Amino acid sequence: MDHEHLHAAEAAFIEGFRAASDKQAFLTLARIPLELAVPDGPGLKLVQVLLEDTVEVGRASRGFASRELVYQPLPAGLVTSQTRLCFRYISAEAVRELTLAEVTAWPEAVPAHEHPDDLGYSREMTAIGRRGT
Repeated sequence: MDHEHLHAAEAAFIEGFRAASDKQAFLTLARIPLELAVPDGPGLKLVQVLLEDTVEVGRASRGFASRELVYQPLPAGLVTSQTRLCFRYISAEAVRELTLAEVTAWPEAVPAHEHPDDLGYSREMTAIGRRGT
């Protein structure tokens, strides 16, 4: 996945996650694993989805021949904001903060729901969905 596509996917995830009334269901829909397998240790469990908003309202740099900073507040049109998204997984041995790309590329992710029946679907409902009736 290229950088532009990944940025768009993160933005869509952030927007949807903030708006979702059921965060667990949204994680399932987005295929975010609740557990990640680790080859040489205990599995990681998802405990937090972190959304960190940053708004840049000014810039500062060293002044020429001065110990003071030169500060420039930004006009409204140049104020920028961004949201950092990460997933905090823990085990008895570690805390890992992973990006959306890292989580979705994890080699042995355990899906939030192992079987379609866990979501309340039956084989009959799946067959009906395939037939379109």
